[in-house]
Amino acid sequence: MFVLIIGQAGVIAALGLSQLWLVDSSAAHRTGAVAGAVALGTLAYGVSAVAGRVQSNLWIYLVGRVRGRLNEETQRAISSIPTITHVEHGPYIDRWNRLFKNSQSLAAMPWSTLDAAAAVVSLAVTIGLLVWVGPVLCLLAVLAVPLFFANRHSDRLLRRSRDDNTELLRREQRLHELCIEPEPAKEVMLAGTGEILNDRASALWREAAAAETRARLRAAAAQAGAWLLYAAGVAAALLVVADLIGDGRATVGAAVLVVSLATQLQAQLRTVLDSLSTVAEAGQVVDHFWWLRRYAEEAARPGTPAPDVLGGGITLHDVRFRYPSADTDVLHGISLHLTPGSTVAIVGANGAGKSTLIKLLTGVYEPTGGHITVDGEPLAGIDRSGWRDRLSGVYQDFARIRLLTRETVGLGSVRHIRDRPSVTAAVDRAGAADVLERLPQGLDTQLGAAFGGVEPSLGQWQRLALARSLMREVSGDRPPLCVVLDEPTAALDPLAEHDLFQHFVEQVRRATRQGAVTVLVSHRFTTVRMADVIVVLEDGQVAEHGTHAELMAAGGGYAELYALQERAYR
Repeated sequence: MFVLIIGQAGVIAALGLSQLWLVDSSAAHRTGAVAGAVALGTLAYGVSAVAGRVQSNLWIYLVGRVRGRLNEETQRAISSIPTITHVEHGPYIDRWNRLFKNSQSLAAMPWSTLDAAAAVVSLAVTIGLLVWVGPVLCLLAVLAVPLFFANRHSDRLLRRSRDDNTELLRREQRLHELCIEPEPAKEVMLAGTGEILNDRASALWREAAAAETRARLRAAAAQAGAWLLYAAGVAAALLVVADLIGDGRATVGAAVLVVSLATQLQAQLRTVLDSLSTVAEAGQVVDHFWWLRRYAEEAARPGTPAPDVLGGGITLHDVRFRYPSADTDVLHGISLHLTPGSTVAIVGANGAGKSTLIKLLTGVYEPTGGHITVDGEPLAGIDRSGWRDRLSGVYQDFARIRLLTRETVGLGSVRHIRDRPSVTAAVDRAGAADVLERLPQGLDTQLGAAFGGVEPSLGQWQRLALARSLMREVSGDRPPLCVVLDEPTAALDPLAEHDLFQHFVEQVRRATRQGAVTVLVSHRFTTVRMADVIVVLEDGQVAEHGTHAELMAAGGGYAELYALQERAYR
């Protein structure tokens, strides 16, 4: 790289001198000298072309390597954060978007630094040649100072504009995604709302574009003034050279050289300023990256190991939870004890807080008030990675992982993702064998129509998600301490749902000696009646608590809703 920098400076000197030599030799009719000047210029241009190609290839290679490593480190930091509260918090998402979208500037920073260094060396050579023609011409370099400050001001304006537009562009992108992603696109097409969504997205884009245009115009105005001052300096330099030629102290070749050097000086200044802009932008990316690293390190604090077996159970002590930027709690005053080996059902209307409570139990949310203990130890003090390793289950918003079927299921236990017998056993225990039979290549079937594969139905996706949740159990990992089933079969008919839950609960009860707690959420009361304890949530609070028989005898809200559902399915 040092050779390229020195070589570039040498090329600039050779090109300038060859031009001066060519003009003066032609005027003096020195044929041999003209040929020498042409040869020198041709060689310099050839070296410049080859060096430019080498630089371009090295730039692509270096940027690709650095950007790949940055994305890898960023993803590792994000995945190490034990909770998911941050991914539902707008300011965090905006900052992560800035890091991701501007990652190329950080990847290009090493090369931009080298470009700046090469341009500075070339500037020195250019200024040296100007001084050789006339010492006063070196004042052209002084005019770079206004350019530098104008460029810094422009960078600040544009960065502020991009930062302010992050949320607008994120919303615009999401609105367009609603029209092209398979799941929402069906509803958008059926309702005929595509044009409305597109108009709203376009309005957001225009708002962001207008703000950036205003910033660019202000930046251009600042830079235009500095470049006009530089142009005036070049004109003054040419007048100085004309005076030198008139006095016989310079040749016509020197005038040609000054014009060429002034043009090169302008290009070199632009290179330096552009490189400094890239470095400054990369500095912002570095700030975002280190912020993310600090955030992840603070969140992933070490803790005590999770217990091998639940002894005292899981207890919620006056637990409250409020989402970031919200004004009210969605859960308040939740106090429950989950006995080892028990099956606990949580029921309630939509918005009662059932899924939020599940996420608190699994540790992906942290209580904003009160605390949760596991065998008397605060859950917040238990190593999050170790706790997650002892959990199993599936959420109502389960992931539709469009990989090979065996990978989609095997991700439930990454260590055994290539263990086909374990994957097959998990599929069988989840009652998903019929799903496998319908796939053309069985476990090796690619899932997802967008990837040239098969698109399972919603019910089939749910069965595969259940199979994934069973991977740790069938693969010989330590049995789970807590099994969570958050509406995992909502798309199935009531009979199939009941059969699957019955099968799953029987599996868990056989692991009672390990002290596992099963927590299930369902709107269908005929399913939850099999639970040992039923918790009824209402407006974020525990309204009722007891066995099915106790709640029916109490004649409260649970009994009323159960009777309504029972009559509906007759």
